[in-house]
Parts: sequence; C-alpha cells; structure tokens
Amino acid sequence: MKPQVRKWIETANALREKANTYFSITRLTSLKNLCKDPAVANEFTFYLATCTAAKTQDPHPPKYTQPQDWQRYRKLIIETVALMQKHLRKPSEKSLSALREMRQKVETVQTYTGKEIWGHPIRTIHSREVLVIEDTLQCILTPSAASFWAYQTARDYTEQYNAHYGTGLIPESVPMLEDIIRFWSNRE
Repeated sequence: MKPQVRKWIETANALREKANTYFSITRLTSLKNLCKDPAVANEFTFYLATCTAAKTQDPHPPKYTQPQDWQRYRKLIIETVALMQKHLRKPSEKSLSALREMRQKVETVQTYTGKEIWGHPIRTIHSREVLVIEDTLQCILTPSAASFWAYQTARDYTEQYNAHYGTGLIPESVPMLEDIIRFWSNRE
C-alpha cells in the first residue's frame, strides 16, 4: 500500500474516532505526485465525478440549495458525466469539443461577484457538486495541469465546513475521503 494511502486511512480513522477533529486539506497534496500522468489524473477525477453523480440521486437538495436549482444541477451533472465517459473511452475532436462546450455551461452555475482578492476574481459557489464536475472537466481539458486539477477536484470533493471545526478535513469529510482511499487502494 502506498504511504499516501496509509496516511489518508489514518486520517479517516482519527476523524471517525474523533481523536482529531480537524486536518488541513493540504493532507491531500500528495495526490499531485500520484497524478503526474494525465491519464491517471483523468481516471481519478472521473471516479470522483461519478461518485458525485451517484450522490445527486438523492431527490432532497443539499442544505442552502433550492429544489428547482437542485434539479437543474442534477441534470447538468448527469449529462456532463456521460459526455466525459464517452470521451475517456474513445477520445476524439468531436467529444473534446463537446466537453469544452459543457465546461462553459458548467462554469455558469457559479457566479463572479465583480470583486477581487489579490488580483483574482471572487466566485460565489452555488453547488459544490457542480464545482467537482467543473474541476474534472478542467483536468481532462488541460493535460499539462492535470496533477493540479486532480488535487483541486479532490479538495473540492472532500473539504467540508462545520462552525465547530472550521474548514478542512473534518468528521463530515470521512465518506469522501474513503472514496479517495477506495480508488487508490483498488489501483494497487
């Protein structure tokens, strides 16, 4: 078993047992090393995208999401995952073009506030689920930055917030962290 996977298992156990209630999200940065090969990064992020799509089958929207928005997000996620699957199975210019078009649709779910921090525009994230799909698209469409996008996808997939703990890997992160562990354990 890879040392990174062992470390994530220890993290999940500590969070589950409440021995430690918070870990920095940077605990996932070792994913960049595991995902140096764009094909591996695509496989990993697509796995997280399919996990995200599976979680959208719950008809009840996440907290702070309106039911009509949830229906739209679910449809967009399912459609995008199907396009990604088609492209990853049989890449072509046509499927690549379809993914680029879909990325534009997916990006519109989050909104820019018009404000900036350190020269970067601030976005309001309306759906973390759609954000994971957007990250996966970025990974597939930007092979030169695949390791970065693999980490970003995992980060957006796993990081949670709870006023008691703050933001990072917290007890609510355990199911998502276990998905990451499952993927890398099955690759060995």
